[in-house]
Amino acid sequence: MDYPGQIEESEFLNYKIHEKKILEEANNMDRGYNKISRNVQKTDGRIKRTKIDIYTSGGVSSKIRDAETGQYYASLVGSLDEDLFFKVTIATGECTSKNGSSTAFYTSPQQYMSHQSSVVDPKIISNWEQKRSKRLKTIKK
Repeated sequence: MDYPGQIEESEFLNYKIHEKKILEEANNMDRGYNKISRNVQKTDGRIKRTKIDIYTSGGVSSKIRDAETGQYYASLVGSLDEDLFFKVTIATGECTSKNGSSTAFYTSPQQYMSHQSSVVDPKIISNWEQKRSKRLKTIKK
């Protein structure tokens, strides 16, 4: 039984396909957008090759961009505010941004680990937290 305002399943699927195509077109025009592949272990123990969308930040003096969401921040690449972010370089050769960068910024090592399905050494996390805290204290002064 159809209800007022209800759309057919085929119409909904067509809409979702159209929506996906528009997003892909927008990403293809985005100079910092990349799609990289990683081997990810599933809950059943199997390893599966998974594609990950990632956004790189541009060169010095460009705005820092969240690697997972693509959101731009007021902080600039090359400034002391870089210490507020967990910065990684994708050095596998698969990151081919049109902006020429392979630098990715995350709000924390935990965001990086979740997005990239990887593990960061606790010592690296601790060092980053200390560096970030130091920068936050300097900003508050």
